[in-house]
Amino acid sequence: MYDKLFRTTLFPVMEHLSGTEIQHRLRELERSQWFTRSEIERNQEQKLRALIRHAYKNVPYYHRIFREHRIQPEDIRTKADLEKIPLLTKDIIRTHFTELVAVNVPKSQRIAAHSSGSTGEPMKYYLDKATYSAGWAQTFRCWGWAGYRLGEPYVKISLNPRESIYKNVQDRLMKTRYIYASGITDANITRKISEIQHFNPKIIRGYASYLYLLAKSMEKTGTTCSGATIATTGDMLYPEYRKSLERQFNCKVFDGYGGEGTPVGFECESHEGYHLCEEDVIVEFLSNSDKAAPGEIANIVFTNLNNYAMPFIRYDIRDLGIYTEEMCSCGRALTLMKSVEGRDTDIVVTPGGDYLVVHYFTILFEYFEGVDQFQVVQESLNELRVKIIPNEKFRDSDLMQIHDRIQERMGTSVNIRIDFVEDIPLYGRSGKRRFVISHVPLNI
Repeated sequence: MYDKLFRTTLFPVMEHLSGTEIQHRLRELERSQWFTRSEIERNQEQKLRALIRHAYKNVPYYHRIFREHRIQPEDIRTKADLEKIPLLTKDIIRTHFTELVAVNVPKSQRIAAHSSGSTGEPMKYYLDKATYSAGWAQTFRCWGWAGYRLGEPYVKISLNPRESIYKNVQDRLMKTRYIYASGITDANITRKISEIQHFNPKIIRGYASYLYLLAKSMEKTGTTCSGATIATTGDMLYPEYRKSLERQFNCKVFDGYGGEGTPVGFECESHEGYHLCEEDVIVEFLSNSDKAAPGEIANIVFTNLNNYAMPFIRYDIRDLGIYTEEMCSCGRALTLMKSVEGRDTDIVVTPGGDYLVVHYFTILFEYFEGVDQFQVVQESLNELRVKIIPNEKFRDSDLMQIHDRIQERMGTSVNIRIDFVEDIPLYGRSGKRRFVISHVPLNI
């Protein structure tokens, strides 16, 4: 009863007061997910041309860049034309921040936001309300693939304490139970999970890393949870994270990927990859500045088609992914990204020119019960440091196996140092875990 009242009355009133259009955008997305490829691309390119005209006319940075590169707005008509425009980077955004803000979008329509700073360098940017609405609509559509409908209860587990009266009122209206992640310990995990189950959420949402720690704590205490679907976001969902979460929560995990206020891709019920949010974004997969081949590890570059307050055109997010030309068995024609491979600083480079992605190390250490945590730091092409927090199950033979297996992949010229440590600090303001930190630049 409340769910229907929320969708028909309460949520429309909330949107009217806040100036958003999430529900309208969600209805559009529920239709457009079944469009043909030609319909999807036609709509993308219409939005692209409008964005380019706006950026040239109203964003000082792009007006200058277009003139310097002798680009006219009419030169950018298709997705293929985007390669004429230089990439946008975090350093450019920090250096030219005021130039990137549209002069015709009033302050009242701008929403200040910050990246999570998973590399230790959070970045400020602006969204407009249309972009904010589209982002939440994409999220709710993905939750719909998991069986959720607006107005149904969900749990959000986060690192930021809920202090705003407005947010607390919003949570109550949206039937959201907010749980502060730092307040969950082995000692109270059974009670916390009991509280979650009593709330009967349809979705439990949070950073993949913190939900994984929650699952590991549940495993220690023999605690399980059922009835809710896990929706992960914010950082990498590694294979062992997924397995642990699905085991302890007895459900499928629906992962989402994006950055800087831009949803990029979500898993559907078929779990064959990430459907790109192509109604709102154009994603390029680049290898040495050229279009990458399907199945190739590539740089992810995206253009947000909605954000007129501060356009992100060909933004190099410094993440790596793999796309495919295969169609998902669900029948949606939205392009599939097969996997997210991590940040470009999450990949170790061997002297022979091979790459060890972060998954290599997470899978390797999954088989050593004596290792509680690890981190691999590549200082140079021939220097690799492995930090390990051991437990009582760690054996001398484990040390030799870890060293020899990494040495085999890295090559005999690499000096591998393994150190036992008591703590591996979380990284940056985001408080996320980083398994691999490489200081060797990639040539991708």
